[in-house]
Amino acid sequence: MSTRTDEGRYPAVEELPELVQQVLDDPETTESVAGHVRWVHHTIEKALEREDYKERYGTSMRALLGPGATALCELTDSGELRLRGFKNQPKGVTASQRRRSSVLRRLAREADVPSGAISYPKPPKKPTMPAWARSQLHNGLKKQVETQPSDPGLARLLVVVGLVLDAAPRTGELCTCGIGDLAPDLTWVKIIRNPQAVASTLHLTEVWPVSPITQAALEHWLSVRAQLVTGLQGGARSLLVSHGHGAYRRGTPLGRKGLIESYVAQVGELKGAVTGVGGKGWELPEGLEQLRLGVQEQRRSYAAEQAAGSKTPQWGPAVVLNPLLPEEGERKKTAAAMAKAALAVDAFHAAREFAGDETDPKVLRARRTLREATRALWARTDHTTTLKLLHQAKLANDDLAAAGYKEPLLDALERA
Repeated sequence: MSTRTDEGRYPAVEELPELVQQVLDDPETTESVAGHVRWVHHTIEKALEREDYKERYGTSMRALLGPGATALCELTDSGELRLRGFKNQPKGVTASQRRRSSVLRRLAREADVPSGAISYPKPPKKPTMPAWARSQLHNGLKKQVETQPSDPGLARLLVVVGLVLDAAPRTGELCTCGIGDLAPDLTWVKIIRNPQAVASTLHLTEVWPVSPITQAALEHWLSVRAQLVTGLQGGARSLLVSHGHGAYRRGTPLGRKGLIESYVAQVGELKGAVTGVGGKGWELPEGLEQLRLGVQEQRRSYAAEQAAGSKTPQWGPAVVLNPLLPEEGERKKTAAAMAKAALAVDAFHAAREFAGDETDPKVLRARRTLREATRALWARTDHTTTLKLLHQAKLANDDLAAAGYKEPLLDALERA
C-alpha cells in the first residue's frame, strides 16, 4: 500500500506555510515575534532541503514539530544549518537558541501536536548593585565630570551613566533621546518608554528630573557634540552621536550596538588607566544593562510607594504623558501650561521694570517662576511651541536665559 510520501508528497512541507501564516495573523503576535517566526520558518525550510531530514520528518506536522524539532535544534546547535560559517563555537546557551525553541513550541501549539523543541535553561540573572555601590558611582561620576574631559567618548559616557542613574532608561530608549528631549535648563529629560514585548506603537513618555551632576555632564557634552556634528548635512537631532571611532561616522546618531560597544570600550579604558598605575578607580559595571538593573531597584521601590498611595514618592518622573489618556483633558492641561508661561513672562517684565535691578529679590523670584513655567510647558509640548509662545509674549532672545534656556542647548536646537 503506497503512502503520500511514496508518491513524492510530503504533507508537512505543504502544510507548514499555512501554519506559519496562522501564527503571523494572530493579533497577539508582535512585530518582533513575527520576525522570529519568519526566521525559524526559513531555518525549517533549510533543514527540509536535506533529503534525509525531509524523508524522516516531512511525513506529518506531528513528526516535523515533534522529533523533527529536536533534530532541528541539534542541527542548528552544531552549526550545520548556518548560511555562513562561524569562527568560534558559542559559549553556553545563546538567546538565539532559546528564541528558536520558543517559536517551535508556538508552532506546535498552533498545530495541536506535541513539541519536541529542546528546552534550554534560562541564563542566570545579572547581579545588580546595592545602594552603597550606586552611591560610589555617583561620586565617581562627579569626579569625572569635574575634569571636563576632552575625549568625546568619555564625555558621552558620563552623560549615558548620569541618565541611567537618574532615570534607568533602556539602551534603545537612550538612543532615541534627542536634543529636543532635554529641558531648557537641562534639569529634566523626556524618556519615551519602549518596554520589551509590547506591540503597541503608543508609548508612555516620562519626564524625569536630572541630577546636578548629570546636568553638568550634559552641558559639557553639548559643547563637545557641537564639534562632532559640524559639517554634517541635514539636521542633527540625536543627543548621542558618534565621535568617529571605528566604522561609525563622526557626528551620526549612535545606535544600540554602537552605544553598547562604546560603553564597554570606555569602561575598559577607564579601568585600564587606573590599574596601570597601581590604583583602584571608578568601578563601573562591565555592561550597560547591569548598570540599569541596579538602578531599577529604585524604580521598583518608587512603583511600590506609588501603589501605596504616596503623593510624593522619593524617586520617580516629574511628569507622565500617557497617549491613551482622554485628549480633551490633556489639551486643557497644555492650555493651562501655556497660559501660566505667558503670565510668567508678563510678571518678569513687570518685576524688572519696577525694581530696575536684576539682583532685586522680586526679579529673582520672577525669573525662577518664569523658568519653572517654561520647563512645565516644554514638558507637555516641545521646544518649538515653547519658544514660539515666549516670543509671542514679548520675551526677547537676549532674555531666553531668564526662562532657563542654556546657550549650548539653543545652539544645538538651531543646528537641528
